[in-house]
Amino acid sequence: MTGLEDLIAAAMAAPPERREEALRLLQGQLPKPEAYLTLSELARRLGVCRGTLRRWRVPGHDLGGYRRYRLTEVEAYFRSDAFQRRQAALRAEGRDARALARFQFGDGLSRPVRRQLNPAGSKQANAV
Repeated sequence: MTGLEDLIAAAMAAPPERREEALRLLQGQLPKPEAYLTLSELARRLGVCRGTLRRWRVPGHDLGGYRRYRLTEVEAYFRSDAFQRRQAALRAEGRDARALARFQFGDGLSRPVRRQLNPAGSKQANAV
């Protein structure tokens, strides 16, 4: 047998989905490579902000010192159990932070710490 006949025999012995891929490859119908996206491009396509994607820790690739993403890989990550666990952890963090704010201030609103001025105008705390 020649190399081509061996290749055809191996393709025909493969499972149906792999067989179709192999036959398309032999016919010269190569799949188009998927483009790599920047974080901004990915955020625009998904309709979320860049900070959200960073917080979600979407998978990416380091190419030439820059982080790039493939849309299909990110969408697969969103369907994965790892993402569901990450999302649950982020929700729990948010609940804990809101509960702490409600405990500290009574109404859940965070307020900046302010210094009181004494009658002389200096920023020292008033002595009681």
